[in-house]
Formats: sequence, structure tokens, C-alpha cells
Amino acid sequence: MSQTHKGIFTLSRRRFFKAGGTAAAALCANTAVSTTTEAARKPLDPREVQEAAATRRSPDARTVHSVCLACNARCGVRGVVRKGRLVNISGNPYHPYNMQFDPIAYDTPLEQSLAVTSPVCGKALDTPQHIYSPYRLRVPLKRSGPRGSGQFEPIAWPDLIREIAEGGTLFSHLGEDRHVPGIRELISDDPIDPQDPDLGPKRNGLVFLTGRLQSGRKEFIDRFVKKSVGSKNRIGHTDICGLGFRMGNFALSDGKAVELKADPKNADYILVFGANIYEALQPGINTYGAMVASRRADGELAFSIVDPRATRASVHARDWLAVKPGQDGALAMAMIRRMIETGRINRGYLGAPNPIAVKKRGYGALCNASHLVICDGRHPDDGAFLRMHHLNPNLDEAAGNDRVIFARDGKTPVASLSAAEAALDREAAVKDVTGKTLRVKTAYRLLKEAAFAHSMADYAAICGVDRSLIERVADEFASHGTRAAVTQYHGAGNYVNGTYAAYAIAALNALVGSVNMKGGYLTGGGGCGKPTGGLYDLKSFPGGVKARGVAISREKAIYEKSAEYRRKRAQGGSGYPSRRPWFAFTRGGLCVEALSGIDEQYPYAAKVLFTYLFNPVYSIPGGYRFASTLADPAKVPLHVSIDIAVNESNLYADYIVPDLSFAEGHYGWLTPHAPGLCFTGIRSPMVKPLTDATPDGRPICTETLLIDLATRLQLPGFGHAAIPDAGGGRHDLSRAEDFYLRAFANIADGAKITPAGEGEIATVEAEYPISAHRGILPDEQWRRVCRMLARGGVFKPYDALFEGDIFIKGLPEVHLYNESLARSRNTLTGRRFSGTPAYVVPADAGGNDFSELENVYPFTVVTYKTRLHTQSRSLWSVHAMEIQDENRVEMNSADCRQLGLVTGDRVRLASVSNPAGITGRVQATKLVRPGCVAVSFHFGHSGFGAGPLTVKNGADVFLGGAAVIGKDGRLVVEPGFAKGLNPNDVALLDERLGRTPMVDLVGGIPDFSSTRVRIEKMISKVA
Repeated sequence: MSQTHKGIFTLSRRRFFKAGGTAAAALCANTAVSTTTEAARKPLDPREVQEAAATRRSPDARTVHSVCLACNARCGVRGVVRKGRLVNISGNPYHPYNMQFDPIAYDTPLEQSLAVTSPVCGKALDTPQHIYSPYRLRVPLKRSGPRGSGQFEPIAWPDLIREIAEGGTLFSHLGEDRHVPGIRELISDDPIDPQDPDLGPKRNGLVFLTGRLQSGRKEFIDRFVKKSVGSKNRIGHTDICGLGFRMGNFALSDGKAVELKADPKNADYILVFGANIYEALQPGINTYGAMVASRRADGELAFSIVDPRATRASVHARDWLAVKPGQDGALAMAMIRRMIETGRINRGYLGAPNPIAVKKRGYGALCNASHLVICDGRHPDDGAFLRMHHLNPNLDEAAGNDRVIFARDGKTPVASLSAAEAALDREAAVKDVTGKTLRVKTAYRLLKEAAFAHSMADYAAICGVDRSLIERVADEFASHGTRAAVTQYHGAGNYVNGTYAAYAIAALNALVGSVNMKGGYLTGGGGCGKPTGGLYDLKSFPGGVKARGVAISREKAIYEKSAEYRRKRAQGGSGYPSRRPWFAFTRGGLCVEALSGIDEQYPYAAKVLFTYLFNPVYSIPGGYRFASTLADPAKVPLHVSIDIAVNESNLYADYIVPDLSFAEGHYGWLTPHAPGLCFTGIRSPMVKPLTDATPDGRPICTETLLIDLATRLQLPGFGHAAIPDAGGGRHDLSRAEDFYLRAFANIADGAKITPAGEGEIATVEAEYPISAHRGILPDEQWRRVCRMLARGGVFKPYDALFEGDIFIKGLPEVHLYNESLARSRNTLTGRRFSGTPAYVVPADAGGNDFSELENVYPFTVVTYKTRLHTQSRSLWSVHAMEIQDENRVEMNSADCRQLGLVTGDRVRLASVSNPAGITGRVQATKLVRPGCVAVSFHFGHSGFGAGPLTVKNGADVFLGGAAVIGKDGRLVVEPGFAKGLNPNDVALLDERLGRTPMVDLVGGIPDFSSTRVRIEKMISKVA
């Protein structure tokens, strides 16, 4: 460990020798026990080693309830602050995530709550070390050399705002005479492409890509990007964060929800697909993982793990199904086939054709299994549901849109709302209003056909799991009925066939009827109160602009409405292929395709790029491809990064604006992940900002930047009288708290929070930094907000969300056939997608599978997160790095023997896309499937202090001051930050799509599971 990071566990030499010398003297003495000798026999007091950290009961400390952001799990925290410095973190006992769904009562007095212990994970415990990293930025920087050179200099705040807003020849002093566009040039309703006005206005030239962004800042940033500037392009990173499993749920729910998981409190059996429940999940490991482990230990719950790597939870699992990477869909379809052909499906549930029938049978959500689908390529509505207007043109709109079923006799087509029971497995012909015969099938029949497209033996060979094990797990899952459910996450669908894999996995829950059932497959229960409405309107404002057109990622956009399609049709073609894929059916947040669009300037060119806490070069599989994109001023004319550090990506930025950590800012209102629960956790600062201040005293951060840009550009929604209230008044938005405190007041009002007592108000005003701005709210509103702040949010009991066994906040319907998906097309081929779960072979954009790579590149790479590390930033977490400072190339022991490798050997991993490869050290293990290598994320950095920088006046730029600046004026590099390897650096690129990262052509999911590598031994064993 370098000098920069020493000191946390340091015992002074004087104290050490004093203690050691006393003990040695006692050992040598042969006399009666003296006072000195007696003292030496006592254990060394830890306070002799370091000052004991303050706790929530320390008289000289203050305690603040907030919400963690060490990961995205949204657990509560209690920050302990002494002398203005965050020194300790523990859990919030009011918060259900810290108490395994069983928190203390909301009316428990604050003082009493401090006696209740409540856990957090290791990532949260490292927060005090992380936020005070000496490599944090304090002041804004401007590039002082070529992009990527690592040369920066401080820039004054007024100059920063002017240059970003107005543009100009901003780097002429570096010999760059090009004109750099400012935001002002984009404030125009002229079309961004005169040849295709449907792409939207020039405003879409602003692209704002976000990394970790949660509710609160999300609404604030959207206010600026979408409603003040009017750009369509505020795009998140959902794709790399876990779009795969979300797309499965998106299809199952027809877009109503993207997160559903098994209920850990009441499930009898959980099938875990690609979810690392003991190390990295949402809810966090102290919530979901702890509940599963506890109930399993008590004999109340069994679970099985599907993963190429045996996760830590596998030690408690009934079975480990070591599936081939990217073949979870084959395994799920095999289970569906097994359940159908052995009759282990819930026919009573699936045959209920409408919500009334479902409720009478005691289930939680309608399933469209019995609804009829038009399967006639000659019909204009082929692939759509058969509706009553197809049979009877005289019905009103509502009756005409009702879907059609076959009555119990299997012959008579009737409206689904009119029957108590429907035929389930049926295919027949019906006559439409014109007398023409149509072929129709039930949604269930279509699923059955898809499942029976391959034999059980074929599925077993494809997914690499023994057939008997698949059958046994399928039977076990089905035997628990509505108390069986799936928990799937990143590993289950984040690859090129991920939508259909995750859809098949999600459909397992529908087949047993466990959706919306206690112990079954549940959504989250939403939040309490409405942050953006009520007392104050934080959603709309006079002069607000409605963003329109097509996002640069082409997410949620219909290619067939584009000028490109019309032009190709006019030239005599089919209109296909599009230049790059479009994604009409997706949850969105496609940062990978946004960057690919920027790279190819398709469907239009970006002019100004903002990246917010986003490190795509490091975090995207194949992100190394975008280093050249970000370095090219023709593709990225202006790049502004908002971040806490100089990382692998903003090394190419023109400006870097320092931001706050969650302990100082990131105000927010955090609602629960699936499953179950209804709450709104409130994040407010625990300590004062560590960044420098603007000339008028506000902290430099995201909100201050956007407010000042909007004010200079005279954009609506910011500055004077920007926030309307319910009484007709108007309020200024000139600092972050103007927005967030009013949102908190809305939540407290909507949730009907009673006012805090005088004691709690006094505590909040004495201990919470936000209280410095209490004058923003009237006294009555502040009192209600105080009660909420004192508890870290608003929380409802788990049982309040159920009526009997039915989850009242759940889905209205689940879809074994998704009409919207079935009517969408692959824009590279023009072919329609399947509307049911199906097995899809992993392939690139040209339809080429990866089998031809196997001989040259025999190993498939899988990645994961450990319990102490996050994806990108936890190298600043000192304790985590002391426990694990390097990742390994984890290989099956048999593969190691075949290659002559032993643990500690250094090897090179090379792929067809990156022949130079990456290097790391081997860890032989039996916990990885043969033919796979597992590599954890987080390591192998070149940013955050791992690589060289030249920053003018660096001692004034970094939090560590002169301690991180060498005599030559360059940053003192921490070599430990560069240890290990980043598996994304060998990820496959798609040759069909300009050597950009591969994505699933349905939803835009990036590929984390198809990269194949060869492994070469480099040196002998390292000690």
C-alpha cells in the first residue's frame, strides 16, 4: 500500500515499541509481578492502535439516516459524523432492507432506535474510506493537451459555464482551430436532419449519458435535458446494468414491469438463474441473501443455482446446474417442455380467461394463455390477437377490442370477458367478418410448439446440463406450485439472445401460477407519496419543451417510420436492412447503442456529449472500442464529464466537472426493488460537500452546473420563479435544495406523514446538513419532512401489501404471448420476432453463431461481482482492497491440468477482437464449469489514480492535495489500482456493425457471455 493510502490502521512506532518493550521486559523479569508486568499481561487496547471510531451513541457525534449508494441495492444507512467527518456507517432499523423485511415500527422514537443494531454490507462499511480518497477531484478541469493525453488544468467556474454554453474556438491555444459547438447552438426547432424531420430537432444534438443514476437526480437531469433543452437523448446504462433479465420481465408483463423476483420471505423453492444472491443482488446481500440463507438453515426453503460458476450461495443450494454461458434459454425451454409433457402446469390458473375468473380461483394475475392468436400469413393482422371486431363489426370499441377464446368445448369462439373457463391447448379455423377462414392458436399452444421444437436430449446437449438433472429440477419447481418462483439477474440474459432466454425463465412462474402470489414471483410495491406533484409541481413548468424525435440509440423507435426505410422502399427494395438495428420493443437505457450511434453518426451526429458518473471504456464489454470514438472531435465535438475522478473514459473529455459522493449529496427518493414491499427511502447529505464552491458559495456539483447553464442560456424551468406550487405561487430554482426539499415535502404530504415532535425536530436541525436550508419550506411542511428524515424515509409493512395470499401491488396480466413483440421486426433482416418464449441460438448481427471460434478460442469468459467490490469505483475502498486487491483468471482444475497451469501462473487471454489480449494470474478451482474462465469485475484500472496525469496546480485539484502530486508536478500513481485484469477488454466486437460491441437485436442487450478466448502461459508460477 502506498503512502497515499496509509494511516487507517497505523500504529505509531513510539506506541508500538512502548507496548512491545513493556511486554518483553515482563517476559525477562524473574521477580514478583510488578505494576508494569501486570499491565503487560493485559491485551493491547485497540485504542492504542488507532482512535476508536465514533458510533451512533457517542456523545460527540451526530447521526444521519440516509440511503446507501455503494451499490444500487438502496439499503438504509446511519452515518456517524465526528468533527464534520464521516467516520462510521451502520444500517437503518426503520428500513426493511436492513432488517430482512421486518423493521422496527415506524412510530418508534428516534432516540430508542439508536439502540437497535442493523447491518450493512462491506461495500457500505467502506464508505468513509471511499469518499475521502485523495484522488477525488475538487475543482473543474479543462483539457490542456490532446484528448487522451492526461493533461488538464483548472478552469474558473464562470469560464466553464460560458464555454460549455456558448462554444467557440475553445482550444485554439492548443493549436486546435476548429469551432466547438456550445449548447446554445442546439436550442433550435429546426430539424437535425432536413432529409428526415421525424428524427427530431437540433436539440437532439445534446446527448447526456448517465451511469449510476437514481430517482431524485434522475428527475433533475431529465428536467434539464428533456424539458429545458428538449433533447430526446438522456440515456441511462440499463443495458450494461442488467437489461437482460429486465427484458424477460418486460415481455412477460408487456412493459408494465421489469423487475420481478421470488419472494424470499415465503417461497418454498427458488430457482436462481444468473443471480449472485450472496454477493451482488438487488435487494442487497444483507437483505435477500441473508433471508434466503436464514430460511434455508431453518428448513423452510430450498433453492437451486443455475450459473456456469458456483456462486457462494451454491454451498447451500440443493443443486448447481453448471449451464453453458449464454444457454440459460435452452435450459428454461427444456423445463417448460418437461412441465408441459408431464402435466406439471397449473391448468386451473392458465385456463382462467379474464380477471374475474382468475380472482374466483384464488390467483393473482390474469394470464393470456387461452387467448387466440391469428396465425395466418395472408391476414394483415397476422401475429395479433384475434379480437371480437374480427368476428363482429357491429360492436362498440371496447367490446370489439376484447380478445377471443374458445369456450370450454374447444370449438366456439367467444369474448374472453364473457366466459368463466376457456380451452387451453387449441388450434382451429374460424371465419372472420368477411367470411374468410383464419387459422388461430391459443397462446399456450404457441408456447408448447416453441418448447417442443427441440427434444429434451437436444436441450440438454445445448445447455450442457444433464437431462436427468433438468427433469428433476423442473419437477421440483412445479411441485411447489404458487410457492415456487425464479430469481433471475444479470447472468440470465445479458447476452445476444438474452431477451428470449430471460422471457423463457420468467414464463416458468406463469406456468405454476405464482405471479402476484405470496411466496411467488413479485414486483416491487412502489413508493409512498408522489415526489414531483402535490404541494409543488416539479414535473412541468411554463415554457417547458416536449422532447421529440428518435433517440440516437434508436430505442423505442420504429424504423418503418423513418426516411431511411421509405427511401429504400422507393428504390424498389424491402426497406431492410437498416444501417444499424432499431429497437422498438425494449425497456431502453441503451448506452452501448448510443455510443455506437455517436461513432457512426447514425441516425444523426451528436454535437455535445455529457457523461455523468459513466465510464464506458471500462464498464462496457468491448468498451475499449469507444476510446477512439471519444478521442475523435469529428464524432464528439464537445465532451463534458461529470465525475468524482479522472477515469478511463473522461480521460478523453474536454471538461471534467467534479461531483459529490452520495454521502455529501445525491438527494433522492428510492423505491424498492422487486420483490414485495412499498417504501420511499430518503437520501440526504451526511456531511458537507468536499468539492470547492462557486463564487456565490454553492457546491460545485451536477445540480449547480445544470442550473447555471440553464440560467445563462435563459432556458425555462430554472432560475427565478421556476417551480409552481398548488396555491398558484412560484418559487426560485437556484440551488439543489430548492428542488429536493420541495420533493420531500410532496412525499411527506402524499404519504400523510404526521409532524415530528419538538425533540425530533431539534435532532434533525442539529445533526442533518439539509437543515441549513429549512427556510425553503413553511414550518408545517418542514415538521413533516423532519419526521421522514429522522427515519430515513417512509416504510409500509410487508403484510400490508397482501390480501390473503395475493399481492395487491402486482401485475394486472402476464403474457405467454406478447403481441407487441410479435409485431416488431429485426430491422437488419425484416423478419418478425417470435411472440412467445423460444430458444434462440446466440449469434452476431449477421446471424453467425460462435461455434467456428471454438477450436481457436476454446474458453468462454464469464464475469461477476464480488461481495466487496462494485463494477468501477471501489478501488478507493481501502478495506476491500486490503482483503482482495487483485482478481484472478478462475479456471476449472481439469482445464488447468490440460494446459499445464497451476494457481499463480500468469496467463494471457486473447480473443478474435483483441488478439493482444489481457494478462492475469490463474486460480485453479472446481467451482467453474470446464471450458469457462470466470473473472470478477472491478480490477485492471488505468484511471482513478492508477495511471499518469499532468494537472496544472494539481495540489489544488485533488482532495489529497500535495500528497498526490510528485516533484515533477505529475500525479503520484497508485500501482495497486492497476492490478488484475478487466475482462471487458477482450469482449467480442460485431464485425457486421462496424466492430462495435455486440448486442441482442430485440432489446439492445450487451453481450457478457459469448466472448471466447485462448489462454497462453506467460511465465512460471508467481510467488
